[in-house]
Amino acid sequence: MRGAATTSGRGVFRGRSRSVQRRAAGRRPGHRTESVERCGNPLAFAALDAGDTVVDFGCGGGIDVVLAARQVGPTGRVIGIDMTPEMITRAAESVTEAAVGDRVELKVCDMAATGLADASVDVVLSNCVINLSPDKQAVYAEALRILRPGGRLAISDVVLSEPIDPALAAVFAASWVGCMGGAIPETDYLQMVSAAGFTTPTVAARHTLGAGELAAMSCCPGQRYTTGPAAADLAAVAGTVLSIKFTATKPTGPAT
Repeated sequence: MRGAATTSGRGVFRGRSRSVQRRAAGRRPGHRTESVERCGNPLAFAALDAGDTVVDFGCGGGIDVVLAARQVGPTGRVIGIDMTPEMITRAAESVTEAAVGDRVELKVCDMAATGLADASVDVVLSNCVINLSPDKQAVYAEALRILRPGGRLAISDVVLSEPIDPALAAVFAASWVGCMGGAIPETDYLQMVSAAGFTTPTVAARHTLGAGELAAMSCCPGQRYTTGPAAADLAAVAGTVLSIKFTATKPTGPAT
């Protein structure tokens, strides 16, 4: 039905009990919410074409899914994946409101195990999510697998301009829900993308997070769900936390 997204995976959960369980247990990596400002807009540089097949890794409430669906048009396809049924519920509502459900599929699954066919996708998007994964290399290996030769990444994510004290890094990593919980140095991050088999990433933009942005992103999806780091810990990383936007391409020839 036009305007109603197809959902798959474990399905969409609308009750309260699972939400309560997740609050008690803590959000797992890969969650995103539009209740706080996100780190970038990958659609601004993704250069989608009509008819493209697009996957949004960590689609959250569905904003980028809806925008991508409008860009690829009725001959295209957009697949939004998120590991939390609550976010898929919100994304489905967004898709229905935008009347683009005829070209959207929503899946509850892990970014590193999407279940999508090999070489079936033109573009993989992600907006401030992959840094939350404890196994980012596996996420990029999965992106490479599902992309067609010549297919591309359009990624916004949070990184560090330099390594931080290991003890401080452990403090942030202990709260994976914070949008900087899994951040690693930019050099290491981009080398990881190349090691997965992509061409050398091209960075389109960098933005150093200001104090207010850093505080908001360190406790997303909100203090209702998690307590942010101590003010002194945030001050210790001031000026070293960045959002970056980059593209990279799956080679068209055999790996060398």
